[in-house]
Amino acid sequence: MDSGFVAHDVCDIYYESHGSGMALLFIHAGVADSRMWRDQLHLDGHRSIVFDQRGFGKTKWAPGPYSNREDAIAVLDHLGVDTAVVVGCSNGGEAAMQLALIAPDRVAGLVTVGAAPRGWEPEGGWSDDLTWDEAVAAFEAGDLDKVIQIDARIWLAGKGRSLDEIDGEIVDLFFDMDRLPTSTEKERGEWVQSLEPPTNDQLDAIDCPTLVVVGENDQPDLITAARYLADELSDREAVAIRDAAHLPSLEQPERFNTALLGFLTSI
Repeated sequence: MDSGFVAHDVCDIYYESHGSGMALLFIHAGVADSRMWRDQLHLDGHRSIVFDQRGFGKTKWAPGPYSNREDAIAVLDHLGVDTAVVVGCSNGGEAAMQLALIAPDRVAGLVTVGAAPRGWEPEGGWSDDLTWDEAVAAFEAGDLDKVIQIDARIWLAGKGRSLDEIDGEIVDLFFDMDRLPTSTEKERGEWVQSLEPPTNDQLDAIDCPTLVVVGENDQPDLITAARYLADELSDREAVAIRDAAHLPSLEQPERFNTALLGFLTSI
């Protein structure tokens, strides 16, 4: 394993690189860190690269303009990787799509997981769930423990399940991963540099092999988004992972890896 920090702008970005072969760059979700990819680090014949976004995991938050897409390129440059298959979950999937737009020569393939492109919304608008209001109220009150508990119910348990049905070790890991980004969320949001026009308005410009993945227990709007992205970007249907919500790579690694490896052999 090669690990360390990439100095980029005002931030030192933590990364790990495992194995050799076709490069895979994994970009984590906004309620996790690079540990959500722990079961994808040792795929035979592949070099798996992960990093912690700013204010996540081992990457400390430092105020200043930034984008995850540019940080991802900085990691690839540091490791001397010209092209990679980019795998992104949730807002990491948005970053992966942005990377395919601004640096198409660096992206050999694209995998989105539980993602929706910025600028898109379901027909009729996003679901109006009282749970979101509860989370916002807890955040504004500074009750981060309650926010993380709600996050776990929404994103880890998902629809139709309770946290009691999820492996306790995974629940504990989720709580640990979500704590730092919850505390840095407001400031990160003030400094992040969005891509314009919005990603959804540029999907036609993404021209690389693409796989769309979603957990069957993820939020209904994101299941709709997965079908939409599969229609827009891929020549195959979205893959729905059974018994998983927003983090299928962590909850159901064997099923996730089977889908990912099947895609990689086809490109």
